[in-house]
Amino acid sequence: MSIVKSWRQEKNYQSLFWAGIVNGIGNRFSQVAIFALLYQLTGSGMAIGLVLAIRMLPFLLLAPLGGVLADRFSRYKLLVLIDLIRIPLVLSPLLVRETSDLWIIYVSTFLLASGEAIYAPTRMSAIPALVKQERLIDVNSLEQAMIGLVLVIGASAGGLISYYLGLSTPFILNGVTFLISAMILYKIKIPAKDRNVKQKKVSIMISKSVFWGSAALSTFFFIAITMPLANGIDNVLISIYALDVFEMGEIGIGFMYAALGLGFIISSLFSSLLKRGLLTLTVIFIAFEGIGHMVLSIVPTFPIALIVVIFITLVGGISNICIDTVMMKVIPRSKQGTLFGLMQAISNTALGLSMASAGFLIELVSPRELSLFVGFAYIIFTVFYSVLFSRLNLVTEKRVLLRKEM
Repeated sequence: MSIVKSWRQEKNYQSLFWAGIVNGIGNRFSQVAIFALLYQLTGSGMAIGLVLAIRMLPFLLLAPLGGVLADRFSRYKLLVLIDLIRIPLVLSPLLVRETSDLWIIYVSTFLLASGEAIYAPTRMSAIPALVKQERLIDVNSLEQAMIGLVLVIGASAGGLISYYLGLSTPFILNGVTFLISAMILYKIKIPAKDRNVKQKKVSIMISKSVFWGSAALSTFFFIAITMPLANGIDNVLISIYALDVFEMGEIGIGFMYAALGLGFIISSLFSSLLKRGLLTLTVIFIAFEGIGHMVLSIVPTFPIALIVVIFITLVGGISNICIDTVMMKVIPRSKQGTLFGLMQAISNTALGLSMASAGFLIELVSPRELSLFVGFAYIIFTVFYSVLFSRLNLVTEKRVLLRKEM
C-alpha cells in the first residue's frame, strides 16, 4: 500500500504523528476529568458549557497570531515550546478543592486553549514542509487515522482512568504526555528547504487584492466558514442521539465517539484511491456525508446508528484528506502558517456558534428533524462548492500565488 510506503519513507513525519497521538490522547484524558470535576463541584451543566465556550475564544484571538509565528520562526521549536509551557497549566486543576477554586479551571482552560490555537496552524503548516508533495495525500490520510485513534483511545481510556484512579491521575498523565510529545518533536531533523525558507523575510500581511483576486483562497475560506456550521450541530447531536433518542446513557456516548474515531481510521485506508480529481472527490464525499445524516434521522436501533455514524465520519474523513491536500499543494509554503491560522480562527468561531445554536434548536425540533436538516445543509453546500470548484484551475492558481508578493 502507498500509505505504508510513505510512512516508512517520511521519518520526520513519524515524529510529528506520534507526538500528535501522545498529546492528543493526553488532552482527552484531562478533558474528561475537567468535565467530571466541574460536575462534582457544581452539579450544573452550565459550568461545562462555560468551559466549552472558553475553549473556543482563543482560536478567534490567537490562531492568526499562531500562523504568523509559524511563518516567521522555526515551526518545530514553536511546537516543542508550546508543549513544555502547557505542562504546568494542565497540572493546575490539581489545586482545585472547592467551588471558590473554579477560577483556576477557567483560567487554565483559556491558557491551554490559547496554546492549542497557536499549536494547530503551526503543526498543519509543518506537514508540507516535512513531507514530499507526492506523499501529501498519504500523510493527510494518516492525519485522519491519528484523529480517529485519539478519539477511540483518549475518550474511552480517559473515562476509565478517571473512574478507577481518581480525577488527579488524568491531569498528571496529560502533563507527562506533553513532556513526551516535546521530546519526540525535538528529534525532528529540519529539512534544508525549510531552513532556507526561514531565512527569507516575508511579509506577515496578505494583500487584499491577492486574496480577493485568488479564486482558490476565497474558496478555501468559504469552506472554512460553512463546513463548521454543520459540523458543530453534528457534535451536539452525537451525544443527544445516545442520551435522548436511544436512551443508552454515558455508555452510549462512549460507543458513539468510538464509532466516530473508527470512521476516521478507516478513511485513512483510501489514500491509494485518491490520486486525481481531488476537488470532485471532495464534493462527492461531502454529499455522501449529508446522505448519511439523512439516514441517521430515520434509523430504528442504536447498533444501526453506530454503523451510520462510522459511515458519516468515513466519508467526512476522505473529504478532509482531499481538501487539505489541495490546500497544502496550492498555498505557498511561506504563507501556509498565516493562512492556516486565519482558517483555524474562522472555522473554530463558526464551530462555536454552530454548537451554541444547536443547543437552542434542539429545544425547538426533535434530534431526528435536526439531523435531517444537517443532511440537507451538506447537500446544499456541495452545490456551492461545485460552482466554486468549477472556476478553479489549480495549476494556474498555484503559479499566480507563487509569483505575487503576498
